Amino acid sequence: MHFLAPWALVFLLTIPVIILFYLLKQKKQQQMVSSTLLWQKALADTISQTPWQKLRRNLLLFIQLLLALLLVLALTRPFLERDQQAGASFILLVDTSASMLTKEEGGTRMDLAKAEAEKLIKAQSSGTKFTLIGVGPVPEILSNQSDQHEVMDALQGMQPGYQEANLDHTLSLVSALLEKGTMAPVIFYSDGGVSSPEGPVGVKEFQYRRIGTREDNLAIGAFSWRDGPDGPVAMTRIDNYGVTEQEVTVNLLSEGQLQDVRVVIVKPGKPGYLFWPIPKQASYLEVYLEGNDALDLDNSAWLVPRKEDLSKALLVTEGNSFLELVLKLNPLLEVHKVKTEGYPGVKDQYDLYVFDGFWPEKPPDGQLLVFNPPASSGLIGESVGLVTEPLQPLPEQPLLDHVSWSDVHVATSKDVKLPTDGQALLKSGERTLLAVGKVDQVRAAVFGFDLHQSDLALRAAFPILIQNLTHWLLPGVNPTETQVKIGTPWELRVRPQVDEVNLYDPDGQKISLAPPFPIMKATDKFSPGLYTSEQISKGKKELSPIAVNFMSPQESQVKPVIHLMLGKKDLNVEVSTKVIWELWPWVVLTALLLLAVEWWVYLRGH
Repeated sequence: MHFLAPWALVFLLTIPVIILFYLLKQKKQQQMVSSTLLWQKALADTISQTPWQKLRRNLLLFIQLLLALLLVLALTRPFLERDQQAGASFILLVDTSASMLTKEEGGTRMDLAKAEAEKLIKAQSSGTKFTLIGVGPVPEILSNQSDQHEVMDALQGMQPGYQEANLDHTLSLVSALLEKGTMAPVIFYSDGGVSSPEGPVGVKEFQYRRIGTREDNLAIGAFSWRDGPDGPVAMTRIDNYGVTEQEVTVNLLSEGQLQDVRVVIVKPGKPGYLFWPIPKQASYLEVYLEGNDALDLDNSAWLVPRKEDLSKALLVTEGNSFLELVLKLNPLLEVHKVKTEGYPGVKDQYDLYVFDGFWPEKPPDGQLLVFNPPASSGLIGESVGLVTEPLQPLPEQPLLDHVSWSDVHVATSKDVKLPTDGQALLKSGERTLLAVGKVDQVRAAVFGFDLHQSDLALRAAFPILIQNLTHWLLPGVNPTETQVKIGTPWELRVRPQVDEVNLYDPDGQKISLAPPFPIMKATDKFSPGLYTSEQISKGKKELSPIAVNFMSPQESQVKPVIHLMLGKKDLNVEVSTKVIWELWPWVVLTALLLLAVEWWVYLRGH
């Protein structure tokens, strides 16, 4: 409670005056009588005339003192403040980035933001429309109605994510929501650690309500590994985003078992580094910081120190050095070569079979990359001849990304028949020179020409094209993403002939990914932690750990931003618009009621 006229407190001096009047008041008049019968009574009255005895059990006095206090209080014009905005509608933006999980005042910044927004909602009259938008990497409209209870339910259901907030995208949405000429206040509850627009902003009434005060935070900025002279070594980088030097205890776990504990001192703005020898056969490591800094999310990280498994490829050729060299450029592909007459003696199974001018009597189970197939393969038509028309690559085809055909020439080619679910990637007139699809339920890429009848192998497009096709044929030859940053799309490495793919989250909950195939890329729906992929092929299970880590310098920098920039506009922290609610009329009404009580007490006493 505040006062508009605190100088009126000087009238409190009337209270001792009232008490003084009571002390000086003479209640009895002297009267001479011819008797001593009343002597004892007169003696008692004489004792009661001592100053403080006159104030005992005097209800009228206390009523008058309270009345005086109320009148003085009314003169000071007391008032209360509450949030109040003018307007029939509001657009409330609430930051849902990871930094809103920062601990503040027994809760989190998200709790503070909810409380601030709820106060504003309750201060409005019924019928006021609220549009509630969560500000994350992509804005999300959570409520757009006039029912305060529904809006507050949506507000209380908001939870921070694990990514950064993009205010630029949100303001584009807000601009679209606002009709031309509409003046609805836009209020943004955030700590200011967001991606804000650099250009002009089409939102006029924008207010920034800063949330939080803490700025002390330590974070694991990197957790990686490399081969060292004495074996693999893990490196941990610890960043100090605060303003004071911090001593922190760092724990290393190997497959859930405590392996090492170290203490490191980290200065502000200067990272601290720790190096750990990796135990043999360790499938995963975890490192975490002890302490009570502002944000817990960035105090843990996981690492999978695993080298990639190689996929086996068999090249069947009479001698094609270009093809052999380009296949060996892939470090995750183990290439074996055999001549056509030696193929029947091959006993091992391969993930990829590359046939150069050859086709076996019985197609293998692995994926196929075929050049210049014979007629017995059933992969070509009858049309064989010179390629005289320009090459026509299929536009916007991912398998042809970064492949330039402008300087590629083909002398002669067969016409490739499209396999099951096939697609022609390269044509010349009506003739198909390159196609992809399925042959006997395995993936196949078929070239209708001999590499020696073209200059493709001499062009920069050749290794790029083979890499793209190999990736499509064997997704496993792409490096396994065992280290994933939270929120970034990532793709599981799936071996050929896999029947089922599952993913187990850090709590052990099963997430079914396939079938159907292909597997959709995982996104920010997952939380940081150690996941396990499960691939089932003919009843056999293959388990692989995947580390999903939260490492974001923007979110770990938890210090609230005082000056939020919107384009060239510098928004200082917006002080809440307050409305004054004066209390003196209610005080005066109470005083009048008390005056009536005083009159009644006075009359009753007489």
